[in-house]
Amino acid sequence: MRKRGCRLLSVLCGVFMLAGCGSARFNSTLKPAGNPQLTVADQRFRLADFQVSYGEERMMYPVVPQQVISRAGVLYPRIFANDWSAVPITVATQVDDEGMGKLGPILTGFTLGLIPFPSHHLVNYQVVVSLVDEQGDKVPVAPVSFSRENALWMTLIGPLGCLPVPGETLVPRDTVFFNLSGEEMAQKSTGLTNDSLVEAVVSALRQAPAERMTAIAKARQARMKEVTIEGVPYWSFLTPAFSKGFDKQERADQFVVLLYRERPRPDLQPLESAVVAKRDTNGRWQPVPAYLKRTTKGLVSISALLEGGAPSRVIATEVSEPPLEDFVPLPAGVADDRETAEALRWSNRILLQAKNRTLPALLKVKATGELVDLVTQVENSFLDLNRMSELAKDRGQKSVADGADGGAARELSLTCRERVDILRPILAAIKQEIAGRGGK
Repeated sequence: MRKRGCRLLSVLCGVFMLAGCGSARFNSTLKPAGNPQLTVADQRFRLADFQVSYGEERMMYPVVPQQVISRAGVLYPRIFANDWSAVPITVATQVDDEGMGKLGPILTGFTLGLIPFPSHHLVNYQVVVSLVDEQGDKVPVAPVSFSRENALWMTLIGPLGCLPVPGETLVPRDTVFFNLSGEEMAQKSTGLTNDSLVEAVVSALRQAPAERMTAIAKARQARMKEVTIEGVPYWSFLTPAFSKGFDKQERADQFVVLLYRERPRPDLQPLESAVVAKRDTNGRWQPVPAYLKRTTKGLVSISALLEGGAPSRVIATEVSEPPLEDFVPLPAGVADDRETAEALRWSNRILLQAKNRTLPALLKVKATGELVDLVTQVENSFLDLNRMSELAKDRGQKSVADGADGGAARELSLTCRERVDILRPILAAIKQEIAGRGGK
């Protein structure tokens, strides 16, 4: 019995001596305040975009923007809100990883892994926060910089690596024994980084002019209104939009109306959206024609009214005679073959109405020069449709050859040809009218 006990003790001691263990601490020059009651200028903010760029070194623990956005709402529920009336902000973060120090592992190696020497992993962050103002311009506030440090040591033999690494730590130290995978260390390191990034955003917001943020919030709240369409009440919300993405533009180039049946909020899918204003070449906002496609029985146009040089509210108007000029161009802002085919199919139906209801009167009232311009628009549309149809047919054939369905591409090609058939008599009628006037 005594022999068996000694043998078991020897095995345990051997495992203990041979197994590696380590300890780590986590620090940041920007310490999270951890005050959930904190406010900034009595306003709430929506993290509309969070971009991260890296230096030459590859990050050990990359930043995950969605994690930071979610964490912001947890740490500061009175500052961050997923609400359209909240002031939208964008965040651009530059990350420079100085890498892991090599001296510690080298010294530990000289002791054959018995005595631990610390290694320091330092990462520097610069956070630039921008307010998106009433006009859709990004207004940067003062940047905030901080550094994050992980310090760790490890032994391959013996228990010394389990001793705490000297120095300050903002989260409980991590100790691994018989397990060098580092999963817990990764969670703690990433968690502190996320909290520090949120703190940097809050620090930047506290430097922004309070009266400017209040004005932006009031403008956004004023753009959330009830509107009646075909006798049915809806909620509308006007918001500036970046067609190429927040990270590629310094100012919005569109105003979009979002339509809901209840009070709007970002996590609620709108019934419909439409671009109702765009910037002209001088950067001024100009209303553009838009039509609702899904929520109405008849044809309803929706337009933006400008106040103070920017869209302030929308007006919906029932249309009995569709303006032909609005439906000759191809629908814009659609993503894939299926959506493009659906948009074209809807537009084709309205184009038929315009041909039968609007075209006869248009031929009488339009000047010859205007009719010539319309001929050019239609002929350009023919070119675009033919190209779109051929490309869609090629995609469909390739999809079938690859074993996929290819139905969406074929449907788009067919819808393009249908549109050509609708436009052809329209073009003939306009040319006939011009010829009847002697081309003058």
